[in-house]
Amino acid sequence: MTLCVNSYTMNYSNVVHLPFAEKLRATRLAGCPTMSLMPADIQAMERSGRTLADIKAQAEDQGVRIDRMDPLNTWSRRWVSDNMPDAYTLKTATTAHEFFRICEGLGCTHASLNAMFPLSSMSHEEITEDYIATCKHGAEHGVNIDLEFVPLWGLPSLETAWNVVRDADQKNGLLCYDIWHHVRSQSDIETLKTIPGHKIGCVQLSDGPLELPPGQTVVDNCYDRKWPGDGDFPNVDVVRILAENNGLNEIGAEIFSPILEGMTTDEVAEKCKTTVEDILRVAGVAR
Repeated sequence: MTLCVNSYTMNYSNVVHLPFAEKLRATRLAGCPTMSLMPADIQAMERSGRTLADIKAQAEDQGVRIDRMDPLNTWSRRWVSDNMPDAYTLKTATTAHEFFRICEGLGCTHASLNAMFPLSSMSHEEITEDYIATCKHGAEHGVNIDLEFVPLWGLPSLETAWNVVRDADQKNGLLCYDIWHHVRSQSDIETLKTIPGHKIGCVQLSDGPLELPPGQTVVDNCYDRKWPGDGDFPNVDVVRILAENNGLNEIGAEIFSPILEGMTTDEVAEKCKTTVEDILRVAGVAR
């Protein structure tokens, strides 16, 4: 069986320091037909006088489709975290109504959901109920709802997030897979093997040491990610497992790090392209 990639994407974090036109150019140069953006960034462009149609057209002129809004944090009955600064909470306070308005205007087909609420503040049944409601809301706008597990918050592991997606049993209910979250939550790689590929909405690669550096918290390390291949994460094993399940959908590097601040558009594009290609090559996956 030939292992292959189904699709590539540029994650907004990699180009967050670049102007919009350069975000698009980096995406095109990296060979990615799609990209994600934050709703807050779209709202800022609208306040400057841009329309969603203008923004969509500018992306299309570069051969790029804005395919994902990331994140939607306000989907659950409780959503405010107990460990993030107020500035982050305010930036990600976009309502579901406003979020899906943006998705529809830009033609997005994927939404990334963060379970930002504190751990144990909601039961599995409550989370699943709210997730089903969000999937139904997303379906009205043609949007897949990709649930992301984040070790800082209410769905801290691959297992807890997959249980919600599985039990919700929604056609547009998918899982957002992030290897940093997998490693830092100490999730079981055997669980990944059981997830059907068509339920993987996206695959986000990064790297780092398997154990947290001395004196660094998980919150700190979240913003100290390395390029795929520059650390000890099991990127190759994960990519091979996902490829075997036909789950390499919207794969791309996702870096949150000060290392990006001094990088040019061309440098970011090159790193996004080559680091992922190197992982795929070692994993025996055709580009």
